[in-house]
Amino acid sequence: MKLFALAVVGCAVAPGRPLPPEEPGSPISVARAREWSAAKLGYCQAPNHQRDGDADCSTTCDREDNPAWDAYRSDCSGLVAYAWQLPAPGVTTQDLAPFHVVLTHPIAAIALAPGDAVNNRGHTMLFAAWSSRPYVARFVEEPGCHSPTPFAHEIEATVMTSGDQIIVFGKGRYTAIRNDAAP
Repeated sequence: MKLFALAVVGCAVAPGRPLPPEEPGSPISVARAREWSAAKLGYCQAPNHQRDGDADCSTTCDREDNPAWDAYRSDCSGLVAYAWQLPAPGVTTQDLAPFHVVLTHPIAAIALAPGDAVNNRGHTMLFAAWSSRPYVARFVEEPGCHSPTPFAHEIEATVMTSGDQIIVFGKGRYTAIRNDAAP
């Protein structure tokens, strides 16, 4: 199998500008995640202007003010919670399938649709689209304060699927999940 390098897909939309046109069939959750990504919100595990308990990051979460997302943590699961319009400050990776199946449930990875997500113990990403099913996919993620790109962004990666599992090369193994009440 030929492997492709992980590539960051640049977002050329400045905060406050209209979002790029949505792909046909993309739900509002992808548009919301892309809006968050376009603002390049810095990673933190607290709502805006609150104390951040993550010792690896700044002690206070200070990012662009926006009443729509100020109450959410700008970590990976906070981004997914915002995209899915869940209550703030958001869920954690442990609140999502496969660990907890109240809000979400595992699905076949090959059946991922825009607005679904992938989750493991340490990270979750919103699924944006298949670039080339079943080998290349796009995700919106909030990667962490020590990442080379320490803010939300869209990535394109080579993937391999089996059942509800998806390996995202360069990111790890995840469970494909669907929000039971997605907009």
